[in-house]
Amino acid sequence: MLKKKINKWLYEKVFTLLKWQANVKLDYISVEGYRIAYLEGGNTEKKTLILIHGSNDEKESWLMMVGHLKKQYHLILIDLLGCGQSALPEDFDYSLRSQASFLEKTIKKLMAEKNITNFHLAGHSMGGLVVLLADKLPIDKLILIDTMGITVKDSYYIKESMKIGDITKLPWLNLCSKENLKQLMKESNYTSPYIPNFMLEHMVEKMCPLRKLMQKKFAYLIDENMRPADDLTDEIKNIKQETLILWGKQDKGIDVSSAYKMDELIENSKLIVYDGSGHYPHVEKPKDVARDIALFLG
Repeated sequence: MLKKKINKWLYEKVFTLLKWQANVKLDYISVEGYRIAYLEGGNTEKKTLILIHGSNDEKESWLMMVGHLKKQYHLILIDLLGCGQSALPEDFDYSLRSQASFLEKTIKKLMAEKNITNFHLAGHSMGGLVVLLADKLPIDKLILIDTMGITVKDSYYIKESMKIGDITKLPWLNLCSKENLKQLMKESNYTSPYIPNFMLEHMVEKMCPLRKLMQKKFAYLIDENMRPADDLTDEIKNIKQETLILWGKQDKGIDVSSAYKMDELIENSKLIVYDGSGHYPHVEKPKDVARDIALFLG
């Protein structure tokens, strides 16, 4: 028990430091009776940049990258419903369109409370549901980072899901051991990051109890053949905003062929592919991604 407390304390200290470096602080709002957590900060006198993480991820995954943007933008990093420090309801409809609708309400409430008239919006992985918000909110520019929406070529994770054929047996949704967690980190990144043992142990303590919720959420995103359930081709080709598409060349979650297709479909887009990066370029190459975002947003 003492070791668990120490691990938790050390883990929280790491992220306290990262939040301090990024100049962001934790806050909450209530949306339809659900508590939604977010980090806010950066330069509050500048243009707002809202960032949306991926499936079964959390807002802290942006911290290494946004630390390089804290002087240029007012930053808001949201925990999606069912993730991180937001409410974790098991009876919610976690389909992509339902989550997009809830996220729209969340952002509108933040806009009203903080007097935001327009903003830039970035989404990673399942955070690509921002595509569904492109024509519903006053978004200036869009940033799509290794996002869901189009499947051109089956990725490693799609093939593995089809081969295993049972959501409850997918190792990346059963993070109850350090081995499974380390395997996930290895497969999600081009270069497997070093993570201290105390962090691994605390992450397992956090994520293992959430495995049933993670599996339930994943079930909304796949069809009966364990392939992506949603095709956003029509929504993507109707995007009017200037759009920056960023992708890890070695992404095993969503194959890089999807990036080229998105770039082809979006009329006013720019594509940057990072060699030597997997599914999390903003974690593996935070300075490069921050630089390219800043150049794009101006």
